[in-house]
Formats: sequence, C-alpha cells, structure tokens
Amino acid sequence: MDFSYPLFQIPFVGYYLIFLAFLFGAVFASFITCTAWRVVRGEDWMLGHSHCDTCGHELSTADLFPIVSYIALKGKCRYCGSKVPPRDLIFEIILGVLFAVTLALHGVVDAAVISALALEMLLLGLSLADWDSGVIPGGFLAAILVVWILSAGFRPDIQRFAFEGVIASLSAGLLIAIGTAIAGKILKTKVSYGPAKLAMCLLIFLGIKGSVIAMGVAVVLGIIFAIVCRARKRKLSLAPAISIGFVAAFLVKDLLVFLGV
Repeated sequence: MDFSYPLFQIPFVGYYLIFLAFLFGAVFASFITCTAWRVVRGEDWMLGHSHCDTCGHELSTADLFPIVSYIALKGKCRYCGSKVPPRDLIFEIILGVLFAVTLALHGVVDAAVISALALEMLLLGLSLADWDSGVIPGGFLAAILVVWILSAGFRPDIQRFAFEGVIASLSAGLLIAIGTAIAGKILKTKVSYGPAKLAMCLLIFLGIKGSVIAMGVAVVLGIIFAIVCRARKRKLSLAPAISIGFVAAFLVKDLLVFLGV
C-alpha cells in the first residue's frame, strides 16, 4: 500500500505543511527533552508534572509553550526567578528546523518521512539521556523498533525495505559489537553494547547504501566525541554520533533526489 501526498502539488499547502512541521518539531522537542531528563533521574515520565528544577514549583500551561515561553520569561523561572538553562530552547529550535528541512527535502508526506520525523524526536531524547548519564535507555530503543513495525506495512517497497534493512542491521551490529569487545580487551575496561544495539535499530531503516553513509559519519563523529569525553573526564557517549549519522544519511539521500542527482 502506498499512502503518500506530494508536498508541492499545491504550493501554498506545501509551505504550510513545512511551517507546521517546524511547530511540531519544537513541541516534540519540548516533550522529549523533558522525558529524557526524567528518565535519567528515575522520575515518572508519563504522569509526572513539569516543574522548576530549582524551586520545584509545578509549571503552568503558559510556562510550557516551546520557544515562546522561554523568550517571554527571559529565560527565567516565573516563580523563583532562577535562570533556566537555554539547552531546551536550543533543541526546540534545532528539532523544529530539522523537521521542516526533512519534510521539504523529502517532498512527499508518506510513511518514510513520518517515521523519519518520529525517529529524529526519539534520537534527540536518547542522545540527551546518553550524554547526561552514559547510558542509552532501553525504552527508547524499543520505541524505535515500534516505529519500524508501524511504518513498514505502509511502504510500497516493503519486501526490499525489510530485507535490506535486516541485512544492514545485522551486519553493522555484528561489526560494532566485535569492535566494542576488542576495544574493551585492549583498554581493559568494561564496555557497553548500547551503541551496537542503537545502530542495529536504526540501520534497519536505511538499507545497505544509507547504512554506509550513516556509519561513515558516525565513525568520524564518534572519534570526536571520544576525544571530547576524554578531555572532560566523563563517560563516553556515542549515541549523539550515531544519531547524527542516521539523520545525515536520510537527508543526504533525499537531497540527492531533490537535486536530481
């Protein structure tokens, strides 16, 4: 089954959907950054109320509008006046722009782009959680697999998509796991297989060619992140590198199509 809508079939509608994508990106960024913060600290991410990290006061609806609330309150808590770190604002803008660019380059509203937007949100959350704690929460990995299961059936190329995705996932996962084990032996330290699991969950969406791009970007960024983490004497966090590699692969593929290359 092929469920798709050409984005620029009606120009005004296309631009409207791109603007809408930016708004949704900002909203989902606000949600996922809060979720990652709670998961790292063991708080209830489903039922807990948003609150100021300094005074603990429960935030009202007016305090939670993405981007707008931060600017209106001048980056401070309405109740205690403490300064609110700009991290959430930055990621709200970044995910909003990323949603808009992803939709614009893809040019079609279909299962592939919807799953990509969902993954971008999840990758932001697990990257922040990994950066803060050095651990990739299993709940995020499970959510990624759920996205694949829900979206695969709506793709017109489901057989090729599933076959290439599984081959790429298993191959890359095996290579990363072996590399991780060897690194652990050489460095004589306990290693985490979280990055290998994350790569397997993501590459199932990309196939062979996309996986090559994703892993190439991830390796280069992984080296940079390793240097940064060592310089700061903190746990190694590879989820951001792998996540950026996946997003880059998806965008590059659509950019080439967009340019007619």
